[in-house]
Amino acid sequence: MVAIKSEERLGRSLGFFETFAIGTGTMIGAGIFILPSIAISQAGPASIISFLIGGLISMATAISVAELATGMPKAGGSYYFISRAMGASFGAIIGFGAWLALVFKGSFALVGLADYVFVLYPIPILITAIVSGLILILINYRGARSSGSLQNIIVIFLLAILAIFIMQGSLMVETSNFSPFMPFGPTSIFATTGLIFISYLGITQLAALSEEVKNPAKNLPRALIASVVTVTLIYTAIMIVISGTLTFEESINTNTPLVDVAIMMDGTFGKVMIVLAGLFATISTANAAVLSSSRFPFAMGRDKLIPEWFVKIHDKHETPHRAIIVSGIVMIALLLIFNVEQLAKLGSAFNILIYVLINASVIILRKRSLKGYKPTFTDPLYPYTQIIGIIGSLALLPLMGLLPILFTLFVVFVGAIWYKYYGLGKAIPKYNIFDMLENNVYPKNVTTNSQIKILVPIANPEQEIDLLQLADNIGDDIIGLNVIRIPKQTSLSAARDAFHTSKNTMETLLIEKFEEFPIIVGHEREYIIAFDHSVANSIIEQADIENVDFIVIGWHELNRLHYSMGNVATKVLALAKNNIVMLNGYFPQKIERILVAYNNKENSQYGLTLAKRLAKNTGAKIHILRVVKPNDKEEKKTKIRYELEQIVKGDKDNLISYEMKEHYSVENGILGSVEKADMLIIGDSSQRFRLSLLGMLSYNVAKRSNRPVLIVKRHKPLSREGISNALMKKIIKMTPIRKGFKMVHKKQ
Repeated sequence: MVAIKSEERLGRSLGFFETFAIGTGTMIGAGIFILPSIAISQAGPASIISFLIGGLISMATAISVAELATGMPKAGGSYYFISRAMGASFGAIIGFGAWLALVFKGSFALVGLADYVFVLYPIPILITAIVSGLILILINYRGARSSGSLQNIIVIFLLAILAIFIMQGSLMVETSNFSPFMPFGPTSIFATTGLIFISYLGITQLAALSEEVKNPAKNLPRALIASVVTVTLIYTAIMIVISGTLTFEESINTNTPLVDVAIMMDGTFGKVMIVLAGLFATISTANAAVLSSSRFPFAMGRDKLIPEWFVKIHDKHETPHRAIIVSGIVMIALLLIFNVEQLAKLGSAFNILIYVLINASVIILRKRSLKGYKPTFTDPLYPYTQIIGIIGSLALLPLMGLLPILFTLFVVFVGAIWYKYYGLGKAIPKYNIFDMLENNVYPKNVTTNSQIKILVPIANPEQEIDLLQLADNIGDDIIGLNVIRIPKQTSLSAARDAFHTSKNTMETLLIEKFEEFPIIVGHEREYIIAFDHSVANSIIEQADIENVDFIVIGWHELNRLHYSMGNVATKVLALAKNNIVMLNGYFPQKIERILVAYNNKENSQYGLTLAKRLAKNTGAKIHILRVVKPNDKEEKKTKIRYELEQIVKGDKDNLISYEMKEHYSVENGILGSVEKADMLIIGDSSQRFRLSLLGMLSYNVAKRSNRPVLIVKRHKPLSREGISNALMKKIIKMTPIRKGFKMVHKKQ
């Protein structure tokens, strides 16, 4: 019987107009009905330019969103884009910040709703706002089946009313009201742009619908751009009408300037129509904020950044009731703390940072590879569009005042702390911003079948054999490097000529030892004699030229606080852009058991791979040791045990066993098992940008162990050592010193 092929597909039901309507509807909201008087009070008629600048920055971001959305058509919007482009740590920050920004936007809309109710009936604004918030929480808690159709009706009604307002108001404009145009100076324009930026929020929400858009490569970018253009023109036209029909004093002495202008146009009828439009807009904005903010926990819960408690679905109503209640309660609480201007600024502040990161995400993903990211629309003006979006957004933040800046820093701090103590190690995606910038999200793994090229710097016949034997057992192509240090007063070419005329006894002995050491059949050997003024720089240079996978060096006591200028190994460890294997002790003549200290991180994975290669050539058994704390959760221990079992089952070529050891000190736990092994292999535990060259754990274990220890450290370009290496190369290029000479001897 022929097998039936099945597949799942998502229906694409949104054409250009439907997508455009949704995008416009998410932006036409409370902002334009509440903020004009505040904007004019801060920048005068020049606030018209503030709305234009906001539209320009939003346009740049909309184009970036279009590219990201067609490349990653997934629900989640800005959170999903940024977390995939920059890693889970940024996801935690953006998820928390975007949720808070939406909550602030909802509180802002509730105040606006109360202002427009007050025009019809003088109920205290705070009471109206709180009651309205509670009603919206209840509606969203129970679930509204027809909310989508109602939203479309509201948008059409709003656009119609505002179009009539603009056309009729333009006939009443008096040019004298525009003077003085910029009473508070040019800086006030940009500061006001940050204030009114909340009016443009909603662009990223449209991206979440990208998987439902027909022909997204064309319709999505067109809809995004058309939405921003339409909204910018409407906002600018409304500000021109208000500034041109009301005097400066009249504009700033009212909470509802649109109502005042409507009364001048059509009396009571105009007043009622604008009030209805304002009510619809503020209700729509507040309701969308409750609904959208409750969806952020879904995306974060899916990526294991928050507990599942927040994403629990109600058994009867099928709504994320807990997320809705939490979002709604916070929204109402903010009404008691901040005024409307503060709500607008705080709601805008973090979204400015989101716009920066969205534009930066496009630049990162253009330069780096990420599986599945294949945008069907690409910005033809890249990277100028993104630069405008980034610089324009960053320029606004410092001008918004101290409170919004502190709020943004607070959100970043809380998000980072939350990720470190809750999400680290389990959140998705597993990579971070440095992996993306290094293009190392999918690193090229070194396997037992890989061809590994190793450089061994040698200078002492007594230590040479241990390092060469180690290199021979873990590598395939062995390069011995002997650097002859030449005083700076002597030219390198003269030193090379002198070497040929009078062979040094030590150099001759080193070559002889290299040629004598036992070699595994098929491994290629190469011996290089380099003449240089600096031994460390020569090692780094030759490793770069030969494009080696690892540099094998012997252990030297390291100064943990700063570099020892006379220590060659320390300089190589700090400045080489290659992976490092450091041997502390001797290389055993017979290896029967290799202990691998394993924590599933990259360095320990490299260490396990090298252990397998070493075991293959020596016949040794491998014992994997994973130290966990006794108070770790059982769920974590079960997961670790499963991972270790999979490692053992997945290797048919080596005898591998594992042990999960409970100990409060990882260091002491490892040292307690060293006695049963002939050699310990441990991945370096150092972190980026720390002062020490080796991590505290690997350093202390190697120092205290009475067995040979192999420390494996993978090179990370974006680290203290990697940046030092880049700077050193720049300095070397700028320094008028000739490069070292070398002589090469190859032997198979």
